[in-house]
Amino acid sequence: MTDELKEKGLEQFRRGEREQALATFTAAADAYAAADNETGRGEMLNNIGVIQRINRNWPEAIAALTEAQGLFAAAGDLDRQAQALGNLGDMYAANGEEQLAIQSYSDSAELFARAGEKAKESQVLWALSLYHLRQRHVAQAMMIMDRSYAVHPHPNIFQRLFQALIRFALALFNRPA
Repeated sequence: MTDELKEKGLEQFRRGEREQALATFTAAADAYAAADNETGRGEMLNNIGVIQRINRNWPEAIAALTEAQGLFAAAGDLDRQAQALGNLGDMYAANGEEQLAIQSYSDSAELFARAGEKAKESQVLWALSLYHLRQRHVAQAMMIMDRSYAVHPHPNIFQRLFQALIRFALALFNRPA
């Protein structure tokens, strides 16, 4: 029953039926809790948090994502914990909470690195870099973007070229006047 609810919610979300998906994920979270499956419950809370973030319901998003992150931490699931932290980073970035966004993204990248999830680590670092760029922290953005490319498991030719340009620009920044 729980997995069916999860799949139904995901399909509703893909179709853009956010309110229906929210109700389905809530029912699935309750079903996972009744089955004493805290990881499954955490996954549903993460989904609920994403929908609440999209709907700009900040307190509900924070509550769901924070609880999900805690459940994954208790289960020792670094990958899902990192995903929840990355989603919190997105939420805080959208809400203009700079320090919380930076901390959440950084913690997420660190956990992905510990879990050996290099592609996901690279993706979160890229999001953190773009956040710094939007804040006009250009040098910081470029350093983090370089890290994003450095950990990427299979960069394509364009990514390698862009990384070379970033490193050239960083070298210019660090040049004595």
